[in-house]
Amino acid sequence: MTDKDFKEPYNILYFLGFILVLLIPMLPAILTWLRVLNGYASY
Repeated sequence: MTDKDFKEPYNILYFLGFILVLLIPMLPAILTWLRVLNGYASY
């Protein structure tokens, strides 16, 4: 039971780190889309 309690937070941190690594390459694309949408909204 203690082994499971120890592994659970580690899995959550690993999952969050995995999502961060996936999002880092997409940041420029997200910023570009936000800029495009803001440009269309300002017109």
